[in-house]
Amino acid sequence: TTALALVELNEDRGVFGPAPTPHADVPRRVDRLLKAHPRLTAGRRLQWTAAGALVPLVPVLVALVPALRAL
Repeated sequence: TTALALVELNEDRGVFGPAPTPHADVPRRVDRLLKAHPRLTAGRRLQWTAAGALVPLVPVLVALVPALRAL
């Protein structure tokens, strides 16, 4: 049946049965996942905050610049 065929196809991957022998790269992958990501410096966070504060002004400028040019 289809289920048996899927089991046979995935047996070597350890999906439906015992896991294969451990790979040498597993400890390196685990260490990479557990290591903290580098954080932004205080200056870089301030720059991103300032840029984020300016984003809501873009639609206002798009609406007002043509009106100011018409004056």
